[in-house]
Amino acid sequence: MKKLALGVAVSAALFGGMAQAAVTLDGSGKVVVTPADTYEIYLSGASAALDYIEKLSTSTTVTPAERMCDSTQPVFKFKDNGSGKDQNAYLCTLNPLNPQLVGLAGGKTNLMIYKRSAGGSAMGVAPIIDDAKGAATAAIAFLNVDPAICTVPSPAPAAGVLSTSTCTYSEATAGQFQVKIPDFGISDVDPEQFRGVNTPAGFSPVNPSDIGLMNVDSAGGQVFGIGATLKLRNALQEAEFGVASGCVGSETEACMPSLTRDQVASIITGKLDSWNDLKIGATGLLAATTIAANKPAGGVKTDRVHICTRTDGSGTKAQMGINFLNYPCSSAATSPTADTGALSEIVAKTQVHANSSSGTLSECLRELDSGLNTVGTAFNNTYGTRWAVGIQGLEKNADQTEDWRFIKIDNVAPTLENVAKGKYHDWAELTFQYSKTHVFDAGEKTIVDEFIKAASNPAVLVTLNAGNVHPFGASGYLASPKNYAPEINGQFAATYPVNPFSHATTSQGVNNCRIPATYDLKTGGIQLK
Repeated sequence: MKKLALGVAVSAALFGGMAQAAVTLDGSGKVVVTPADTYEIYLSGASAALDYIEKLSTSTTVTPAERMCDSTQPVFKFKDNGSGKDQNAYLCTLNPLNPQLVGLAGGKTNLMIYKRSAGGSAMGVAPIIDDAKGAATAAIAFLNVDPAICTVPSPAPAAGVLSTSTCTYSEATAGQFQVKIPDFGISDVDPEQFRGVNTPAGFSPVNPSDIGLMNVDSAGGQVFGIGATLKLRNALQEAEFGVASGCVGSETEACMPSLTRDQVASIITGKLDSWNDLKIGATGLLAATTIAANKPAGGVKTDRVHICTRTDGSGTKAQMGINFLNYPCSSAATSPTADTGALSEIVAKTQVHANSSSGTLSECLRELDSGLNTVGTAFNNTYGTRWAVGIQGLEKNADQTEDWRFIKIDNVAPTLENVAKGKYHDWAELTFQYSKTHVFDAGEKTIVDEFIKAASNPAVLVTLNAGNVHPFGASGYLASPKNYAPEINGQFAATYPVNPFSHATTSQGVNNCRIPATYDLKTGGIQLK
């Protein structure tokens, strides 16, 4: 009875004190999704863009007229009970200050956006193509938000507060997932790149003829980078700057170590099986490291190179292949080395750990740095403390709470300004896509179109980038010059983050295999320095 009384009290506070909030709680204080008053939108794809999607869906800092959710009402987040980043959903009251969301067909008051990140970007492409072709494989698994398997949201619902609930999720257990055709998808690179090793399991490679089956919209540019476990970052600082320099452990841009593009390519194609293959004079990196706390420990071959990468179908992996290997852009290109599974370190081979999402990739880096293993989660660390590199978007780890750090490439830091000046090459243009024949429920296509439009607005991106300020500078997302004019004379302004460069042209759509160039020089040029 006490539990029921508490749930009623919470419901009364929610509905009585918060101006007729439409989201319903049951007697125990759990959220109940009511389809009769909720637009349910299904979005699949790019796990690297999860934080971007979450902020766009829920942040009160987004421009009011572009905001999806009513900031005077509670906002709810749901996450899977594994990594918490493979399957998510966001529920709120529609924002009455966004004119595009007022008077929608269907007359509903609430919005639920389901975001599937598991499987990466290709899950934002392959099911969309299959939807256009009428194939059964278009339907994929999403989180099921049900009071029977989800926890009471915390903190308590309040105006503009994001309350989080964890839901038990398994595609092997009925009731813990739902199968739906995505309404739209998001990918870190354009759909044409999902071929070769970028093809996800269970789907066919994308053919050029498939592109015409979809509406594809540029969502602007995302900055990516190479992350190194904290101990490896410190060892690289020792090697590059010297122990006496004071740089070891420093987080400043001046003390960021660097690898060249060719060195990164050598690592991700499996050409180095030992960190001692990176030389400081005649001495290997591991042997040259003098600070014991920075060394790997506790295994058979502590010098073995480890890579935390993504599974086939990941847009993060696809952009890495494009930017460092020219894959799949050239038939002569070498593809990234494949997952090695449970390979013994006695074997002289690079250890490659393919992860299904950016969240589990971060776990891979964290656990290899610490030597610990979190039981029951996606990455299983059986090695101990190891040096490793990984690939991530720059919206990750700005607060440096994770035990890994971004490094420079060719002595250039991964910042928005360096991308906008044409100095940093590891970035990609995201795209949203949906089938031209997709059947939307009443009002939902308008919501999807508004979501896509807001996602590429520099006024929105500047608020999303506020959480992406690293010690070495601001990073994250840039608006596309296809949609918004860059600053005059190629100047970069963090308050108006527009990239003058694009993989599109004035006559051709985004293709990340195309070397980026200025989209339109009407604004007067690009910066030389």
